[in-house]
Amino acid sequence: MEYHEITAADAAWAKPKLENAGFRSCEFAFANVYMWSHVYGTEIAQYRDYVVARNIGRTHHHFLYPVGGTDLAGVIAACVEDAEAAGKTPMIYSIPETEVPKMEALFPGKFRYAEERDEEDYLYLSTDLQELPGKAFQKKRNHLSRFTKDHPDFVFETITADNLEEVRAFNNEWCRTYGCAQDEGLAREHRAINLVFDHYFELGLVGGLIRTGGRLVAFCYGSKISDEVLGTHVEKAWHDVNGAYPMINREYARAFGGPYRYINREEDLGEEGLRKAKLSYNPALLEKKYYAVLSTDTVD
Repeated sequence: MEYHEITAADAAWAKPKLENAGFRSCEFAFANVYMWSHVYGTEIAQYRDYVVARNIGRTHHHFLYPVGGTDLAGVIAACVEDAEAAGKTPMIYSIPETEVPKMEALFPGKFRYAEERDEEDYLYLSTDLQELPGKAFQKKRNHLSRFTKDHPDFVFETITADNLEEVRAFNNEWCRTYGCAQDEGLAREHRAINLVFDHYFELGLVGGLIRTGGRLVAFCYGSKISDEVLGTHVEKAWHDVNGAYPMINREYARAFGGPYRYINREEDLGEEGLRKAKLSYNPALLEKKYYAVLSTDTVD
């Protein structure tokens, strides 16, 4: 396998293969893989028609579950060989639950499988996020009513070439306001977002912003994961503008969620506040993501 540093230009060949796989977790959105490539040092290869994305860790080579081709056994064996040649243990991550039996059938007893609750993606019915129906969403509708009352002139705009730099400036100010200089996690995310802004349209992203009184108060963007799933990759708003987050969430779903059954708002990484917020939107399901590590004591 011939790897190279992932670039936005790789979207031309890798993005369709990832989308056509039909999987639902956020790792199969090319924009998401690219967005975090500077953090994980992601490299990519096209091998036997498969998309193979690799991150090199201290003890492991981490491979995104390969998609796109017809020889799963061959591509996984090549991943194992690649890792072992470097003296590392191979790990395949973001394996959909439906694919675990397939891997086990191809490599009986060769891998140990596990999944973690903290990594599960939250999937919501697109219609729920668009309309917030029924008693379960009453509190969300109350927040929206408060926002509309406080900001009767608010407008939602699609992110375009004309306002993208304004969104970038907002993101920079958000970072300064909420402590990127002290929080390395926020700083990494900020760099990831700016990397995306450099290639926003090339990556096939969709998104929008909310403006009140001419002032930008929130933005959101995401991309297609599969024919039935739209991803939400980034959502930012001023914390002191009551209802700004629920409003950008709803408007994004209304503007772009129509063709999709689900909207994937990604995982909570075990953060208590984030988990509470994601659960408050009543997810339709939690998408499990398994990882497989080679069991060295079973290797011939």
